[in-house]
Amino acid sequence: MDSTEDELSLRKENSQPLIPSSMVTPKTHSIRVVHAALVIVQLGYAGLQMFSRVALDAGLNQFILSMYRNIIAFAILGPVAYYYEREKRPPTSWKIFGWLNLLSLTGVVGSQQLFLAGLQYTTPLMAAVSQNMIPVATFLLAAALGLEDVNLRRREGIAKVVGTVVCISGAVIMSVYKGLALFGGGNDTPDAGITRPFENLGAFLHPDIVQFSVKKFHLGIFYLIMNCVSWAVYLTCQAPVMKMYPALLSMTAGTYFFGWIQVGILGVISAGKLHFANFRLTSMAQIIGVLYAALIASTLNLLLQSWCVQKGGPFIVSLYVPLQMLMVAVLSVMLLNDTLYMGIILGGLLTVAGFYFVVYGQRLERRRKRLVFARKIEPHHDVLKIDIRQMSLDLKKHLLDDDN
Repeated sequence: MDSTEDELSLRKENSQPLIPSSMVTPKTHSIRVVHAALVIVQLGYAGLQMFSRVALDAGLNQFILSMYRNIIAFAILGPVAYYYEREKRPPTSWKIFGWLNLLSLTGVVGSQQLFLAGLQYTTPLMAAVSQNMIPVATFLLAAALGLEDVNLRRREGIAKVVGTVVCISGAVIMSVYKGLALFGGGNDTPDAGITRPFENLGAFLHPDIVQFSVKKFHLGIFYLIMNCVSWAVYLTCQAPVMKMYPALLSMTAGTYFFGWIQVGILGVISAGKLHFANFRLTSMAQIIGVLYAALIASTLNLLLQSWCVQKGGPFIVSLYVPLQMLMVAVLSVMLLNDTLYMGIILGGLLTVAGFYFVVYGQRLERRRKRLVFARKIEPHHDVLKIDIRQMSLDLKKHLLDDDN
């Protein structure tokens, strides 16, 4: 009798699939909440561009704006990260310290300063349109480093290349073509005026470089494109840091802290000096701009977007990025009396189309790799419902149990 029961239990254990049921993502109604949250996230980023532009126009220095934004965000996010990630946060080493400074240099200093500089010289709508180029810049950087496959024999490879070309074409059109005024009075001239971008660095550079001048509008577009490149470097570097330091909130809080220090140093170098009087916020527009950037963009939006990635995945989050452009277009015309030109609309539509092509190609590639990997593990399982990350963890645990 005992041998029969042992045989039945052994047969039952052997009949269990290798992939446990915990790896199958349950279907819940929370996906509707994710969609609503993503709309709020894009509205928050759209508001960031509006309030930042108003604060800059009110005389707030862009370095001071970033310093306040990052130190307030760190003051809020730091204690939260310390409490919720105290068990899984590894000890900080000099290597992690260096990586966090690199993330700060690209994701805070480079990204924020280039974005604010571009916002000053162009329009909020132009800044919103440029954000669609971030996946393209990330793809180009990853392909150059050998981290992204470009196989023109597959649909995903063709989609990514076509999307890159279309998105870059949209950026070029916005840079060289203005066209008719479709909405608004058409009285503003964003391309008017000449600036010398290196005139504050006369003590460090050759006089010929200091005297170099360019149209403000074209320089602003260059800043916005470089903002996308800086953010692409940040996203590419974030992956290896997460492997060494798997604590997202702590990593982000550290990035804000070191970014605050770096922005302050860069501000002193750029201006030649930085008096304490410069830290005063002299108008309600400046105060609202700082608080909005810190509380909404760097804190609330970050937490809400991270929750959406956890619940719905990164692909669904990326689909909502172009919505920001539509929101900014409506808000800028209604609140700031900006003018929408044919060149911006046409270039914006091309950048959005290129964005979706690249994202679609990346989705096809992830799905193909997912199917190949899943079928090697369990050919008879419903591979479309498998959580690959959980699969890797369960498989690793399974192999370690076999070794023991």
